Amino acid sequence: TLATALAPGLSGSSTMPWSKEKDFREKLSKLSESQQSIQTLSHWVAFHKANAAHAANVWADEAQRAADPHRQLLLVYLANDVMQNSRRKGTPCADAFASQMATVLPAAHAAATPTVRAKLERLLSIWEERAVMPAPQVAEVRAALGGEGPPPASAPAVPPDSQQAAGLQAGAQQKRPRPADDAGAGGGGGGGGRGGRRRRARGSRRGDGA
Repeated sequence: TLATALAPGLSGSSTMPWSKEKDFREKLSKLSESQQSIQTLSHWVAFHKANAAHAANVWADEAQRAADPHRQLLLVYLANDVMQNSRRKGTPCADAFASQMATVLPAAHAAATPTVRAKLERLLSIWEERAVMPAPQVAEVRAALGGEGPPPASAPAVPPDSQQAAGLQAGAQQKRPRPADDAGAGGGGGGGGRGGRRRRARGSRRGDGA
């Protein structure tokens, strides 16, 4: 299978009993949404990296048992922390947990609310961007989610300068004189012209009288 090809040796070792399975299930049941809780358990998994396949199997089982979509999301957040740290350090945990995503993520996605679905899709995109998961695995999971590519980026926000310019333009339009005002101004100008002619006429009459 794809998982076996990408993570050789993991599947076979997971069939043997793991003495820490009960402890891990108990720790998973107590996992909370706090960053400290997630990181503490992630470090515990990293410490037991020799049994990464066992830990990934137990994690996947608990994730599929969870009835609450938010609980499933929390468990995926744990896997995210495990995988990213593992990929940076070159330990087998990243491949072990990644090999379970084609099963866990589609099931969680199908039962989730739109908000939770968006978060799951965003995590998958992050794993692709940061090469946390191999591209073939990402494509397999995305196909199972019913998508052909990463979610489209949201439209860029209008820069503040553009917003300010738009506001200034709107203000200038509001302050522009109305047609009635233009007519009034024109009438005032005409009155000024007649006044000038009257003054010239009076001056002319004074000249005649002189």
